[in-house]
Amino acid sequence: MPHFRHLTPPHTYRSWLFDGQDPVDFCIAELEQSIEEIGEDNIAAFIGEPLLGVGGMVTPPEGYWPKLEAVLRRHNILLIQDEVVTGFGRTGSWFACQRYGVQPDIITVAKGITSGYMPMGAAMMRKEIADTVREGVGFPVGYTYSGHPLAATAAAVNLSIIKDEGLVERANTIGDYLAAGLHAALDDLPVVGEVRHAGMAFGIELVKDKQTREPLEPQVAIADEILDEFHVVVRCTNPTIIVMSPPLILSEAQADRIVEAVSTVVGRFRPDGSYEK
Repeated sequence: MPHFRHLTPPHTYRSWLFDGQDPVDFCIAELEQSIEEIGEDNIAAFIGEPLLGVGGMVTPPEGYWPKLEAVLRRHNILLIQDEVVTGFGRTGSWFACQRYGVQPDIITVAKGITSGYMPMGAAMMRKEIADTVREGVGFPVGYTYSGHPLAATAAAVNLSIIKDEGLVERANTIGDYLAAGLHAALDDLPVVGEVRHAGMAFGIELVKDKQTREPLEPQVAIADEILDEFHVVVRCTNPTIIVMSPPLILSEAQADRIVEAVSTVVGRFRPDGSYEK
C-alpha cells in the first residue's frame, strides 16, 4: 500500500540488520530519522506487533517498546499495536503490550477473543480517540454480520473461561515447561540457531551455520514432516523458522509430544538442507 514507511524489525538474532550497533539504539535512531524525513504532521500512526508473529515469533529486545513509545509521544504520533496473534493470554499477559511495558492508543484483536470458535475481530481504542471519531463521521465501516450476537456471545463466554480457569497465568507455566524441553532437545543440534518464546508463543530459527547465522535451505517441508509422522501441527515461515502457538490448556504430556516431534524431524536435517530420515 502507498504512504507506508517500513522500518527494521527488532530481530536481534539477525545481527547483520543493525550495522554493528545495539539493536534498540539502531531502531530508535531509524525511527527518529524517518519522522524527520516524513514530518510528524504527515504521520498518522506507527503500527506494529508487540511480538512479531508470522515474522517468526520474534521477541523484542529489552527496552525497545518503551523507548519507541517515548519517541512517538514526543512527536504526538499514535501507536497502534496488532495483537491478533498475541492478545488474550498468548504471551502470558492478557495483552503483550502489558508484558513489554507499553500503552498503545489503539489495539486490534481477533483469534484469541473467541479461541477461534467463531469469526470475531475488534479494534479497541482510548476513549478520547473514539469520542473524536464519533464527533465527526462516526465509524462508517462494517460488514453485514458485524457485531453478530452469536459471535459476540461466543467471545464473552470464551473470555470468561480464560479468566475463570486461569489460562493467562497457565500460558507462562506450561510455556516455560515446553520451552525448557525445546531448549534441552534442540540447542545442540547443528541446524538450530535460536529457540525463543514468550508465554505460549514459540519460534525456532534454523540455520546453515551457527556462527554466520545464514538461514537453512530445507529440502523438504518441515511442517509437513512433523504433521505426517507425529500428527503435531506447526507452521514454518520463510521457510526457515518454525512457529508454534499451542493451546493454553496444553498438558505436560502434550508438550513432551511436541518436543519429541519437533526435535526428531529437525534432528534429521544437515546444514546443507538435506534430510536423512
